[in-house]
Amino acid sequence: MTINSVEGAKPGSIIGSVRSHDKNKVPEVGQVTYMVVGGTDGTFAVDRLTGDVYLARELDYEQGARYTLQIEVDDFSKAYPSSHLVQLDIEVQDRNDNAPQFLEDPITIVVPENTAPGSSIYNFQATDKDGSGPNSEVQYSIQQQWPDNADLLLLDPATGVLSLARELDHETASSLFMVVHATDSALDPSQRRRGSVTARIFVTDENDNAPVFSSPAAVSVMEDQPVGFVVLYVMARDADQGENGRVSYRIQAGNAGGKFSLNPDTAVVLVPKEEAYYRTPCSLSILKPIDREEQEVYNLTIVAEDHGTPQHSTTQLLSVQVIDVNDEPPRFEQVEFEAQIFENKPPGASVLTVTAYDPDQGTNGLVIYGDIKEKGFTIDPVTGVITTTRSLDRESQSCYTVTVYAKDGGLPPNFAKATVKITVLDENDNTPAFGRLYYTLEVPENLEPVELFTLRATDQDSGAGGEVEYKITTGDPAGDFQLDRSSGVLSTSQSLDRERKARYALTVVAQDRGMPALSSSATIEVTVLDVNDNSPRFDSASYTVEIPEDSPVGSLVLEVTASDEDEGSNGEVLYFLSSEASGTFAVDQVMGRITTTAPLDREKRVSYSFHIYATDLSPASPRNATTQITIHILDVNDNAPFFVQDPMVINVSSSSISSHQVVATMRAEDKDFGANGSVFYRFASPVRGFTINSLTGEIQATERLHSLTQSQRTLIVEAMDQGSPAQSSLGVVVIYIKEQEYRGIRFSRNARDVSIQENAAQGLFGTPTQTAPTPHLQKCTAVVQALAQYPDGSRSGISYSIFSGNRLQSFRISTTTGEIWVQSSTGLDFEETPRLRLVVKAETASSSSYMAINLILQDVNDNLPRFQLQNYVAYICEAQGYDFPIIQVLADDLDQGQNGQVTYSIKSSSMSNLFKIDPLTGSITTAAIMDREIWTQTKLVITATDRGSPRLAGSATLTVIIVDLNDNSPTIPLPHEIRVPENTIIGTEITQVTGNDVDSGPPLSYTLQLDSHSQGKFGIHRYGGGVSLTAPLDFEERTWYTLTVRSSDSKHQSEANLTVLVQDVNDNVPVFTQDLYQVTLLEHSPPGSPIITVTATDRDSGENGKVTYRVMSSTRDGFYIDPSNGTLFFSQRVEFDSKQPSISVVIEARDGGTPALSSVTTVQVQVSDVNDNTPLFHQSEYRATISEDGLPGATVLTLEAVDGDLSRENCGFDFAIASGNMGNAFQIESSVHFLEGRGFQTVGTLILAEWLDFESMPSYNLTVVVSDRGVPQRSSSVSAIITVTDANDNPPAFSRTEYNVALNEVSATGIEILRLTATDPDSAPNAEVRYTISSGDETERFFIDGRTGALMLQQALDRERQPHYTVVVQASDGQGHYALAPVTVEVKDINDNRPYFPLKTLTASIRENQPPNALITVLHAIDYDNGVYGQLHYYMVDKAGGGRDSFLINQTSGEVRTRLTFDFERTNTFNFVALAMDMGNYSATVTVQVYVTGEDEYDPVFLSSDFFFEVPEGARKSQSIGQVQAVDEDGGVDGIVLYSLAESSPYFEVNKTTGVIYLKLDSSGRQSVSRRSKREVRLMKLDVTAHSPLETSRTSTAHLTVDVTHTSFGLTSDVNILLVAVVAASLGAIVILIIIAVALFLVKSRRRKKQEQEARRNRAAPPGTVLQKLDESKVTESSRIYHQSLPGYASDQSETGGGPYTRGGSLDPSHSSGRGSAEAEAAEDDEIRMINEYPRVASISSSMQEHISARGPDSGIQQDADQLSDISCEPGMEASQWFKGKKLGSLTGTLLSGQHSIYRDEGGGYLGVGRGLSISHPKDYAFPEDGKPAVDGSLTAIVASDEELRGSYNWDYLLNWCPQFQPLANVFTEIARLKDENAQPPNPRRPFQPKAKADPKPRIDPPPLITSVAHPGAKSVPPKPAVGRTFPNLASLKRSPISHEGSISSAAMSPSFSPSLSPLAARSPAVSPFGVTQGPSASIISTTEHSLEHSEEAELRI
Repeated sequence: MTINSVEGAKPGSIIGSVRSHDKNKVPEVGQVTYMVVGGTDGTFAVDRLTGDVYLARELDYEQGARYTLQIEVDDFSKAYPSSHLVQLDIEVQDRNDNAPQFLEDPITIVVPENTAPGSSIYNFQATDKDGSGPNSEVQYSIQQQWPDNADLLLLDPATGVLSLARELDHETASSLFMVVHATDSALDPSQRRRGSVTARIFVTDENDNAPVFSSPAAVSVMEDQPVGFVVLYVMARDADQGENGRVSYRIQAGNAGGKFSLNPDTAVVLVPKEEAYYRTPCSLSILKPIDREEQEVYNLTIVAEDHGTPQHSTTQLLSVQVIDVNDEPPRFEQVEFEAQIFENKPPGASVLTVTAYDPDQGTNGLVIYGDIKEKGFTIDPVTGVITTTRSLDRESQSCYTVTVYAKDGGLPPNFAKATVKITVLDENDNTPAFGRLYYTLEVPENLEPVELFTLRATDQDSGAGGEVEYKITTGDPAGDFQLDRSSGVLSTSQSLDRERKARYALTVVAQDRGMPALSSSATIEVTVLDVNDNSPRFDSASYTVEIPEDSPVGSLVLEVTASDEDEGSNGEVLYFLSSEASGTFAVDQVMGRITTTAPLDREKRVSYSFHIYATDLSPASPRNATTQITIHILDVNDNAPFFVQDPMVINVSSSSISSHQVVATMRAEDKDFGANGSVFYRFASPVRGFTINSLTGEIQATERLHSLTQSQRTLIVEAMDQGSPAQSSLGVVVIYIKEQEYRGIRFSRNARDVSIQENAAQGLFGTPTQTAPTPHLQKCTAVVQALAQYPDGSRSGISYSIFSGNRLQSFRISTTTGEIWVQSSTGLDFEETPRLRLVVKAETASSSSYMAINLILQDVNDNLPRFQLQNYVAYICEAQGYDFPIIQVLADDLDQGQNGQVTYSIKSSSMSNLFKIDPLTGSITTAAIMDREIWTQTKLVITATDRGSPRLAGSATLTVIIVDLNDNSPTIPLPHEIRVPENTIIGTEITQVTGNDVDSGPPLSYTLQLDSHSQGKFGIHRYGGGVSLTAPLDFEERTWYTLTVRSSDSKHQSEANLTVLVQDVNDNVPVFTQDLYQVTLLEHSPPGSPIITVTATDRDSGENGKVTYRVMSSTRDGFYIDPSNGTLFFSQRVEFDSKQPSISVVIEARDGGTPALSSVTTVQVQVSDVNDNTPLFHQSEYRATISEDGLPGATVLTLEAVDGDLSRENCGFDFAIASGNMGNAFQIESSVHFLEGRGFQTVGTLILAEWLDFESMPSYNLTVVVSDRGVPQRSSSVSAIITVTDANDNPPAFSRTEYNVALNEVSATGIEILRLTATDPDSAPNAEVRYTISSGDETERFFIDGRTGALMLQQALDRERQPHYTVVVQASDGQGHYALAPVTVEVKDINDNRPYFPLKTLTASIRENQPPNALITVLHAIDYDNGVYGQLHYYMVDKAGGGRDSFLINQTSGEVRTRLTFDFERTNTFNFVALAMDMGNYSATVTVQVYVTGEDEYDPVFLSSDFFFEVPEGARKSQSIGQVQAVDEDGGVDGIVLYSLAESSPYFEVNKTTGVIYLKLDSSGRQSVSRRSKREVRLMKLDVTAHSPLETSRTSTAHLTVDVTHTSFGLTSDVNILLVAVVAASLGAIVILIIIAVALFLVKSRRRKKQEQEARRNRAAPPGTVLQKLDESKVTESSRIYHQSLPGYASDQSETGGGPYTRGGSLDPSHSSGRGSAEAEAAEDDEIRMINEYPRVASISSSMQEHISARGPDSGIQQDADQLSDISCEPGMEASQWFKGKKLGSLTGTLLSGQHSIYRDEGGGYLGVGRGLSISHPKDYAFPEDGKPAVDGSLTAIVASDEELRGSYNWDYLLNWCPQFQPLANVFTEIARLKDENAQPPNPRRPFQPKAKADPKPRIDPPPLITSVAHPGAKSVPPKPAVGRTFPNLASLKRSPISHEGSISSAAMSPSFSPSLSPLAARSPAVSPFGVTQGPSASIISTTEHSLEHSEEAELRI
């Protein structure tokens, strides 16, 4: 939709409408609403009811030509609401309200002067803000132009392009001026608007002029003029401007040798004159001294070139004439001469001929040589030949420097000197010499190649004869060392191995390269220091030895040897054993001998395996080796066989023993090994009737036993081993016959136990052991008697003896009494044999008997603790801290109990306090910090003491060896200073450095840190520390050196400084500062005047360096010298002698050394003239006049002067301007002119150097000075007055570049606004200025006085129409010079307009869920004022606080923004009042209505994801078969639910609004139905989609299953007979089961009341809180059947929030009678009959019933507070499905469980069974007291036990069940309490509200019906969604969706009427024996306690 609006339309007017224009579809007012939802910035408003579009503020086409609004149109006039968006486009139409405007005024245009005619030079562009069309089409015209040449410039009126009509010339007119108008093309000429602009056009210069010289072409100069002397000011003029007129000069040719230069520093200023620029003069000066003898004339080609493009240049040939002066001294061919001569030549040998020449002519060119003072040489004064006077020795002095001079014959003569360096060539006459012939070095082994020290030999010869090469000739066959051939640095070439070679004797030869070569040698002895790099090595990798077990203690077992190739302590080996030696063996730590330290017993241990360690004694890095030692213990036959049972008494029946049957088996054991332990059996003496197996000991009877006597049945068996010698034992076997009465003697028992202490003394024995093993020791008393007796009890005639077991004769026995005493303690050792057995024999003449006495030895403390090792060795690194573990020692005590418990201690000694031992574990740790430098090792005695009485102790030694760490830095005790003569021979060792390190190693290494002075002069032996001289010293070069000696132990290093003081030797001669001194002596100097001071220095010190002077000779007498300071004096008055102006004086300098050394020098004294005349000008004053536009370079004056002196130095002139030369406008040249009669003379020429400016300097008063060059210099001055005349060369200039003025809009016309002033510095008449307005005043509101510059107001101002004006004022002198100044007039506003809102009410919208600070709209109040009074501030004046709490207004922009996030479902409209106020306190208000628009946030949710319907028989077209229902949490149109089938069905259709599923065609007739009833069940699947009316709606889908068994849908005409048969058989079986169930029910009905009473007693519970009752840990076992094992009451709910079963039964208030919703009128009577007939359910407590009654009757529809209802047909859904897109703000603490659906016994459909727990804010109803829902009377309570749930049922309980109903009176009581159904809920919402509601509104639903027939006008109320899923993550929420906003909805109902009375009737059974089906159910009650902890006020409600 598009609306057009004219720019400037009045705000508040209607510009269009968006409502429908169809007159036939005009809805009522309010049924269609309009809301702007996007695109608005507050410019437009739409009436919410009518759709009219209002203008909220003025439109400006220039600010926005098009607006687009998004308008939401909600139509509620149709059957169901709809909503759609309308896009409204608003087009703004333009009007001519803007004049053309130029972007800037004035503008500047730059045009090159060479621009071709017709070229475009500028494009004037004025912008007109009006829209496209004539209002914005601009025409251009020239209003004014200067120069007024009509044919110069052309302006295109349409495009504004300015072009050239003809050529420009910058030199003629450098700038242009013009005013251009721009006029729009409005159709009405009177409405046309225009703008103007002033343009300044600057014509830029192009390089079209070449420079023109104005300076002369010839000049003369004296050859002795100094460097820098200005010869001429070169000047050329270029009429171009800027770079084009900037002239540079250069010498193109003729400047041979670069004698002259053009100085650019004198030509850097550009001065504008007459629109052109000129270059200032450039000085031609002497760059290098000029010499007439070299060149008399210089023809210089001077090029003057500009910097333009293309470049122009002009050349001038300048002739420079050089005038000669006698100033050339003689010149040697070379400044330095070099000569060579071999040493040992005889005297008179020629060395060199020197030659000098003088370019002067005559006597001035005559050269004489002389002045050689060096001993040994002389020179010929004419030829210049130098010869020797003696034989030379190069080694004494290798070089001589001789100074010779040459002087000419001029007056005064000129001197020249040259240096002759004479080199004495060497002959190889010296042999290389070492500083020492024998050197010793020490080098540690295993080092990487390293430099050791520097070996130097000196050879005094030079060249090849002095070049020394070094090499090792002998002593290093393996090449372990490397000697640098040139430097002499000796280093190792590889790591050394001391074990391979410990010493080297190297012979080193130093040989020069002379012819013949000479050489010498030296010996270097190198000792390789040992490093512990070899571990001890055993002879064998392992040792195995054998030793008999009877070897005595101390026997040698093995002697091992480990060798270590290292030397010293590194090669000494220490041996020790590992702890596996167990204290049985020891090793000699030095010899390696292993011996036994304890008895061996093979029977206890067969072998020993342990390690032996060999460790060297290196203090810092000990190395070790280990090897395995295995010792096998050889067996010795030291154990006799021992019978297992002795004696063996057997009672047998004679009849049971047959011949050769084994009667007994005697088994003996021998602990020995092999043959020693192999036992054979035999009878000790021959016996009758028995044989024995020698191998097994089996005894067989060979005769019948009753035929043998008793003595014959007493068998003595001998067990013998096979050792050598053999050991044997006797055993007794006594066989008694049961049938024979034995009348012989017999012990009362076969064996008895006796306790006795080990080591018991003689005569002691223990008492027999009864029950307690405690011994009772007695002395000299026989406490043990072995008594035998006859059967009658007599003991006479019996003798006793010890038959066996007394091998060591430790016991004795009384033969008569049988008493046993200890005879010897030998063998009574508990540790060896804890048990002994004595066999006592009692005998008479006719019989004998045997008894075993088992001796149990009691332990006594008789064993010392024994350490595993007798000598422990432990290593510990030094510097370990306290409690550092060292070793653990272990001792073993063979005794038992406390006797064997060991404590450890360290025996006190001087070192024992350094360690501590754990008394229990034997762990030894440090008690101090170990320092090897204090203790290298210590021996400790470790004691192990048992706890017996008396206590016994064993000891061992522990050797703790402290391993050295490199933890100490080395120190260097150096002497602070050493003195070394400077002539010490190279290679001499000047000192020895010895470092100290308390650590054991490694060896110290030394290095030198040398500064730049010491580098290369000193060396040090790396490991010896000897410091040697490696280069010669020179005291005169440096008197001391500081060497930093660094000592390192590879980890630490230390430094020390060594100062080497060089002692002086007299080896330097005094040296004069000059070989030839030249000095000038003024004539008339008085006698004694000092002439010069000569200085000679001697580098030696002390007397060796003390110098004295004397005069050796002179060419004139009278000279003398101070011997100490060298000052030369003349003793007479000095007179100038023109014949001999120069005097030579020879001076000697001698030192004080022995022998003394001396040297000589020559002083040339030149007597000079005195300057005593002053130069004078010819005139006393000079005057000149010049115009200010005069050209630079013009000559202004010529000045001449004269001097009376004749010498060149005293009569040479120099001119200069001393003062008055402001701006360096003038320059003066000193040039040479030839004057008649006076020859060449120097004159001064005054020239113009800069442009003159009359306005700044009308005249100059110059002071010109002329000075000579004499000493002292003399000068004179003269005045030169220069007058400057004026020229018109300045434009007018405003006092300011721009003007700004403020003026009230009510100012009166005619007032003077501003007075502008422009000044012209020229003089009259060039300075008269005229003023005009150039541009910017198109409306002619201003006027300016042409003479005074007063700017006045001509028309009234209006700030609202135009806030400011900019006019350009021109000031001109009338001759082409002008100036422009912009004047800005700001119109000041007054508050003459009030703000107002064009609309009284402003509507806006905001979508819900927008974040805080979201923009809603922009307030626009209109105030026609501008400036501060037009600035509005916006405020909110809503006093109620609703808008202030929800919105905020930006005071400056008027933006209305949200303070919080809105919820359409909670509040969808706001109103507040906004105020706009200007700075003058005028205000206006507007009412703002904000509508919150909804968003489709939530998916529609079906009450179940699966629906099941059945098509009844005979159903007709359009008949309803069921209803699907879904609800949507959204409000408004988004919350309306419509239904459709996902895919079209030929049989079914769904009502779009109600969700009723109905038939599209008839089902088949009754006959076909009956036939089909015998078929199998047939189902059809459909998908139903729920959505809102909007196109972008969210959708959800439910699955619909339709039973079409009784229809012909989908069947062919051919019916399957088998299907019918199967169906019929199934139905028959079901009928039979029903009959059986009814019969059982009738039989058991009598037990019902008794069962109810018992159930009530079981449910009774003591009073307590609900939390206590819900604690499943307190549920009794008896109640488990009825609660924990009910569906929904499983005990395992601690984690998931609910058990696997749901609650059902009598607490399901929403269940009807089970028939569904399509029953007929008869259902009503049945329900009433059931209610009246059966009593009220006793399980519902009275308190609960009261609460239910108090909150109102149950309508059967889920109420907000209804927490007892359940749903059916609710499929299980995951939490992620249910909460997809939902908000969880109101979910508080509800736990949901899994569900099960059952098929009711009446066959009516699915029922949901479950329980719900809600924790919410307090309500007026409570949970039943017992904490569990009442289930009495329901089938659930009867059959729900563990076995029933597994599929088995207790039929006794089943038969007692009957339905339970409430009395009809109570039903009507609840009906009476129902609310009015017409009360419409303000915000009907579903449970599980996703947003927190501040004030939840209770639901008000229609009242229920008594019957299932709907009353007229009853509306269908959609049920609430099922909540039958488990949400463990919601357990911590505080609010329940069941309690506060809604509850669980009822079962699926018919779409045609409200629910029946079923919620008021009895609850149907929840578990049925018929067809139990697992499926969905309602929510459950959770017993999880943590969900109750979130709020102290939380309660449990249902």
